[in-house]
Amino acid sequence: MSSLQIEVWDATGNKRQTVEVPANAEVARVIAVLVDRMNLPRHSPDGQLMSYKFHHRGSGRQLLEEETLAQAGVRSGDVLRLQPEITAGGRARATRHAFRDCPLSPRRAADHE
Repeated sequence: MSSLQIEVWDATGNKRQTVEVPANAEVARVIAVLVDRMNLPRHSPDGQLMSYKFHHRGSGRQLLEEETLAQAGVRSGDVLRLQPEITAGGRARATRHAFRDCPLSPRRAADHE
């Protein structure tokens, strides 16, 4: 089994780690391990569950979770960025539209000015 040495960055580029991973490792498994190792947040500031995707810095391509790194074309020396995504079905958020008829909504307040 061959291994790859890759550099992984968080979305800001501030957290970076060089890791050695099996070329036949599934992208989803590598992401799960690195999110923990890099101590990346699991929830957004407003409490919604987040997931992460790998973006290949060289090609700009998003890697599919079910692919192996080799199938995705990742090679030693490549940089992968962990990009957070809000998970659909996470904790619901209120929107301005939901408060349209609320007496304290921004729209109602503007009507009374």
